[in-house]
This record gives sequence, structure tokens and C-alpha cells, in this order.
Amino acid sequence: MNQRMYIFLSTLFCFFCSFFAYGQEDVKIEFGKKNLLTDEVLVINVFIKGSDKSNVSAFPEIQGFTKADRKIVHTKGQAHTITQNYTPSKEGTYRIAPFELTVNGKTYESEATTVVITAPKDTDEEEELINTEDIKENAFLGMNIDKSKVYVGEGFKVSLAFYVAESNTMKIEFPDNLNAQVDAIAKKIKSPDCLEERINITNIDEGHKTINGKKFFVYKFFEAIYFPLNNQPVKIPAVELRMTQIQKKTGEKESISFKNKPFTVSVMSLPDHPLKDKVVAGDFSLLEEIETRKINTGKSFNYSFKIAGHGNFETVNVQSPVNDSFFDFYPPEVRETSNNGQGIREKEFRYRIVPKDSGQQSLDKYFYWIYFNTKDKKYDTLKSHIRIKVLGKTIADKESDTSQDIFAGIDKLDTSTVETNYQEVIKNISNLLIICMIMGCLYFFSWKKQK
Repeated sequence: MNQRMYIFLSTLFCFFCSFFAYGQEDVKIEFGKKNLLTDEVLVINVFIKGSDKSNVSAFPEIQGFTKADRKIVHTKGQAHTITQNYTPSKEGTYRIAPFELTVNGKTYESEATTVVITAPKDTDEEEELINTEDIKENAFLGMNIDKSKVYVGEGFKVSLAFYVAESNTMKIEFPDNLNAQVDAIAKKIKSPDCLEERINITNIDEGHKTINGKKFFVYKFFEAIYFPLNNQPVKIPAVELRMTQIQKKTGEKESISFKNKPFTVSVMSLPDHPLKDKVVAGDFSLLEEIETRKINTGKSFNYSFKIAGHGNFETVNVQSPVNDSFFDFYPPEVRETSNNGQGIREKEFRYRIVPKDSGQQSLDKYFYWIYFNTKDKKYDTLKSHIRIKVLGKTIADKESDTSQDIFAGIDKLDTSTVETNYQEVIKNISNLLIICMIMGCLYFFSWKKQK
């Protein structure tokens, strides 16, 4: 009897614990693919776990997009996925600010993100930069340069690929010394007037392209981005690639040479500006993330200033704000990432900030970055759009310049006020109720046995 009772109580205990954990609602707002063609759709998903309800408020209107269909998918285990689709109106780089959604009566905020919309590539788009005069055995070496005219500091991409006609009957292979040849080609192409950003190609994949109505297999083996340092034209010389050709009848191997034609990229000077020699040229957008928009004085919070787009990120640097009577700033943590092989990169400057005086504060006077917008052909500024509300007593004198670090005035901080974490209180009460129920069951079975 005792053994059965203990087994029953153990099972009951596990059931209540799993039920309590299962009943915790988990909500996430996530974006789908962020690099899209004009004929694709932007997807925003809301994932709900641990609830039998899936009530989600209306998704926001997004500039540059048209709201399309909305889908709801229910899966086993109280899990739901609500998907809202958007169709882009035109190509461009769009910054989507954080927005709020009400899910099952609670409010959740999304993260800011950047979406890049590009037009589908025309199959004959690169023909003018691919010279087909020296085609041998229905094969040739093609060089593609994505821009023929750039500004000083603006990047242009150079790629080399080997083209073989699908109707070709001769067997042509890459030689064993391909890596050595590619390194020699890279040294020959690189101009002393440019900074180079080499893109590693670990696998040579087979692509397809139609040129003058003829179908080719395409094997890209070299790619790099170059950033001109001055307004001198950048001359891309002709290069040579030696391939291995196998005779169909004898099976003998012979070396065969392929060359491309040289090309020149024009470089334009930046317009006059006090920061002409210091700014970065490119196409950039700003992403911001903040831990909270309401904070007490003396309590730190995290803020992220993230620059995303196309440009020379080695020279992207945001000047750290200076401590004043309202805020103290820690030196930023810097992170840099690339995105999906689309040439889009991100550089994040993550700050920890301590407010010292109460009131509404705008962060735009502290966080901004000036650059030359190659898309609009003018100087532009990325600046913060966030305002925060600071509560509490002043911990630094506005008229004094002695407070220059985050520990100034720490002896005057009011530590008597204790904030209540209501979510933690509810969780503890629920756990207490479960324990009481289990103890009640133990008492009931013990009393029944004695009776």
C-alpha cells in the first residue's frame, strides 16, 4: 500500500510540474528572409508556444511594402504560427523600426531590422563586361565588374569565371595548380590605389548563363571588392588562366590558355565637405536596439548602434559620446558580421549607459554617424531616433564638471527603494500552490490510512 501511494504521489508531482512548465506562454516575433528580389515577399512570423489561444492584433503598415495575406498554422502541443506577408513596391534598402503587437492580451515588441530589395538579374545583364572575342572550343574566361564608375572610397566588385558552352564536346578541367594561378591573378588585378576585400570561394559551383542565345556552364573561381583611395582611374589588366583539356579520342591531357580583356573603372572625387577625407562612401542604414525606454537614474542599460549596408567596413567607426551631466558611457563592444553572401555587412557598437538625471532624453545628440551616400550622391547622417524616459533623483550636479565617470556620486544613490518583479512573484505563488496541493494529498492519504 505504501509503495503504491508513493508511486501515485510521484506521478502526481511530475504531472503538476510538467503542467506548470507547459503552461508558460512563449511568444517570439521574427522576420524571414531579409534579402529579397522584387518578386518575392517579406515574411513576419509570430510564434506562440504554451497557449491554446492565438489572438494577434493587426500587423503594422510598412513603408515601401503592401500588406498581403495572413496565415495561421496550429500544431500539436499548443503551438501556433501566425504569418503576415508583405509585397515590396520597389527595390531599395528599407529600415523597419520596432513595432508592437498584442498577443493574447499582452504586448510584445519586435526588433528593428533592415530589408534589402533588389531587382532580378537579367540573363544578359553582364554581356557588355564579358568579352567573347577569344572564345576557344566554345569556352572562355569572363571577367565581370559590377560598376564602371565609382566615387573615392566606394567599392566595386570584380569576379572571374570560366564559361563552357553546354554544347561543348571537349572535356575541359581545372588544373591542379588552380589555387596558385588564382593567387597570381589576384596580385595582378589589385591596384596600389585600392584597398582589397577578398571574398573566399571554397567550392566552385556550377552555374548557368545564356549569352547571345547560347547556354553556358559558369564556374566562378575568383571574387573581390576594391575601394579606390584616390580619384585616379583603376585599370584592371588582362589575366590568363591555363586549363586542362582532355582529347576525346586519345585521352591525352594538354594545357590550354584563356585570356580576358582589360577594363578601366572611372573614379570620381567626393563633393567638397569639411569631412571629405574622413567619411566612408557607400549605401548604409541604421539599426537600433535598446534594453528599455524607461529607466531609473544610476541603473545601467544597453544600447546598440548598428550600421548595415555596402561599403568599406574596415573604416567604419562611430565616435563614442562624451560623458556629461545626463549620461555616463562605457566604451562600446564592437562586432562585425557579413550577411548571406549578398555583400551586405553589419558593424555593431554596443554601449552600456548610466543615466544621472531625470527627464525625457533624446539619443540623437549622442549617437550619429556621417557618411557619403553613394545612392543619393550626397552626404548623409545616420542618427538615433530613440527617446528614453529617466526617473529618479539626480546623482550628478548639472553645473559641475567633476562627474566624469559612472561611479561619481555612488555614495549618494538611494538604495532604499526596491522594485517588485511581479512576474517572479506570480511564479513563486504558483509553485507554492502546487507544493500545498501535494502536501494536501499526502495528508489525505495518510489520514485515510490511519482511519
